[in-house]
Amino acid sequence: MPKRLNLPYTTQDLFPQSNTSPSKSNGAPASSTRGSIISTPSSIYIPRSTLHQSKNGSSGTSGSASTGVHFENRFKTIRTMIKRLFKPTTLDFETAIWEIFHLIVNPRKMYRSHYYYRQQQQQSNPDGKTSYSRDDPSFLILVTGFLCISAVAWGLAYSPNFWDILKLIVYMVLVDFYLSGVVIATVTWLATNKLFNLEMEFSRYSVYYIEWGFCFDIHCNSFLIIWCLLYVVQFILLPIIRIRRSLIALILGNSLYFGSIAYYFVVSFYGFNSLPIISSNIVKSSSKNPARVLQLVVVAGIIPLLALTWLTTILLRIKVADRMIDYYFD
Repeated sequence: MPKRLNLPYTTQDLFPQSNTSPSKSNGAPASSTRGSIISTPSSIYIPRSTLHQSKNGSSGTSGSASTGVHFENRFKTIRTMIKRLFKPTTLDFETAIWEIFHLIVNPRKMYRSHYYYRQQQQQSNPDGKTSYSRDDPSFLILVTGFLCISAVAWGLAYSPNFWDILKLIVYMVLVDFYLSGVVIATVTWLATNKLFNLEMEFSRYSVYYIEWGFCFDIHCNSFLIIWCLLYVVQFILLPIIRIRRSLIALILGNSLYFGSIAYYFVVSFYGFNSLPIISSNIVKSSSKNPARVLQLVVVAGIIPLLALTWLTTILLRIKVADRMIDYYFD
């Protein structure tokens, strides 16, 4: 059988289920993450309070200890990012290139490898909350460099003026990538913490808390396909896409835009679904079942809406590519 393609096309891919069966030894349920992005047995998430209860007979750490752990993890990640940014020898570009390649061709593999490693860290340090945000700026440096190169290429093709090219670089990097990322990350951070938090209060000290940095990383990962299709592939296919009154040009240009946006949400779905607090049986067995809601929002909501919008633009002969190019260069 040939290896599956990147995009999910089975119900098992789109709606990963966790099979549970009684244990023969002690009657406790034995969990399985079959179909989930995190598919190894060691990836099952156990809240910190549960671990403490099993070891010490207590319900968890004290409030002051939990506060210290969370602030320590948060500032440790920021300090590590800043230190590595000014020490090129500590940057891991090899891993960043590997992540970029697999985020484009096989995002599930990237998330499975990356977050399995993070969960191994959590198991080795059960008393602290593992940060799933990046602590290496190599990925952001490479993506920023790719966007700058793309901006120069587009500028030379449409507006070969130094200041115009510089403005295009600033707009594509700061507005398209970083500013939109900050807005999207903030919205998803608020929404996911409201949706996935199984406790009464929304608190950064909750075991179910999702960091803002992780939401921004999800945006950066998902933005790669937009860069690949709209900044690179579209530029290569411009002679075809810009053909006037051509049905092929219309379908090709619109498909690039709506396809890249749809894939953006699919990769984002993979990213959030890879979190152990979402893919674990503890969350799925709750009355909220946020993992199911996340799947339905992306698969049954956003993607069909994008497909309907794409069909409408084709029927009305609206060339999205031409309008976007005119917006950037007129």
